[in-house]
Amino acid sequence: MQLRYDEDFIEAAAFLCASGRRKGVPSLQIARFQREREKLYSILDPDERNTAFFKLHLDWFREWGLEKLITDLLKEFPLLPEKLSVLAVRKTRGKNDEGAELYVNETNQRSAILALRPESFERDAALRDYVRHEFTHLSDMLDPAFGYAPTLDLPGLNGAQQRLARERYRLLWDITIDGRLAADGYTPMAARAQHAAAFSRGYSFWPEEKQAETFDILWQTRSPRHAELLALIADPRGLREAHRPAPGASCPLCDFPTFTWADTEALLPGITTRIVADFAAWTPEQGLCGRCLETYEAATALQMTMP
Repeated sequence: MQLRYDEDFIEAAAFLCASGRRKGVPSLQIARFQREREKLYSILDPDERNTAFFKLHLDWFREWGLEKLITDLLKEFPLLPEKLSVLAVRKTRGKNDEGAELYVNETNQRSAILALRPESFERDAALRDYVRHEFTHLSDMLDPAFGYAPTLDLPGLNGAQQRLARERYRLLWDITIDGRLAADGYTPMAARAQHAAAFSRGYSFWPEEKQAETFDILWQTRSPRHAELLALIADPRGLREAHRPAPGASCPLCDFPTFTWADTEALLPGITTRIVADFAAWTPEQGLCGRCLETYEAATALQMTMP
């Protein structure tokens, strides 16, 4: 496996060390880095100068032990160097851009990109926790036993429901990852209590006993499966039909939390028809909030008054 770096990432990480923001960097090394860098401005050819800058930044990236943080973590995940042809590390475009992604080309070669904020190197422990979490994502995706699929097979769901399903899938997957990391003695990205609260919000339509039982299984599993996670998000009707929505749960139509649920037993047939036209997988048992009901009542009334 080749380990590659984005030029902007290497430069920003080297500058962070040279600025004194990373603890433990000797001042004499910073002075030498600055002298060596200043000399490169004398190179007249732009391409040669850029190449020289990249080599200098990469040399100091290694000298200051930044690469070792990544390579040491890679040793914990043998599937990554075994199955990846390339792991590229790039600079994030923003905090929400952080994370690891897997790519497969037409010849079935696998490569991955790890997006990091250079300022993460200010705190080694937090960086290790984060990268270890993301490498676990990649390891799961590369593990045939996990059975990863790049797209979620969720037929019959509209755009909003697809988005909600993807969010739930990420939540479930993160629970299994942090549960394994915690069991191995590492610091998870979120504590068990935080994950339990998020799971309870996402599955508030379940009885508390079922929530607790399912969460425990997810947190304790050593070998999660994509198909098992998919089963927990792929059938909203099956999940909801036996239980009245709980106060504060999300409306299946607008996805906003509500304490005002409409009486679906009193819905006029025309309203039910309009809702199903917009949300093909919706059933009255899933419920809807009072605001959504008002919207559909108004639309139905308007249609009835039109010539």
